[in-house]
Amino acid sequence: MRSNVTRHLVDTSGNRVENIAENISSQLFDKNGHVEWFSLALDESTDVSDTAQVLIYIRGVDKSYEMNEELLDMYSIHGTTTGKDIFKGVEMAINQKNLRWKNLKCITTDGGKNMSGKDKGVVALVSKAVENDGGSKPLVLHCIIHQQSLCGKSLDMSEVLKLVISTVNFIRSFGLNHRQFQ
Repeated sequence: MRSNVTRHLVDTSGNRVENIAENISSQLFDKNGHVEWFSLALDESTDVSDTAQVLIYIRGVDKSYEMNEELLDMYSIHGTTTGKDIFKGVEMAINQKNLRWKNLKCITTDGGKNMSGKDKGVVALVSKAVENDGGSKPLVLHCIIHQQSLCGKSLDMSEVLKLVISTVNFIRSFGLNHRQFQ
């Protein structure tokens, strides 16, 4: 009996979350009409089960120049994560929201090979789709947040702090040095 109630609550909660997500997503596109121009930011990372998760963020501008920024879509990729694999998900999200490729003005990625490859990367495939729809090639930006995060994880700050602390203590220990820094 208890497991049926628990299962029902989990199903109900899951349905509520999906309904809320759909509602928020539709608000982005229904607020003041259709999105006229937009830019995308793509992030691909791997979760704890070694499944690639792709996040697509959109910044849209409507006819009255009101800007909105939301998570457009998130999907999992099992197996390979080539530019073509990621592009299929982006293309599906664009089509679901009835967006026109020619209105895409900028795309931002993490700069990985599958994202920024010259011929087969997501950026190349997106640029080709934009040009095929009559638009001009979108501005391409590469984000360095991932590299910054990795660098921050690998740095041993204790050595840096030891040097800073010993320098400050040296300066404070001698009055002449201390007065020069005031």
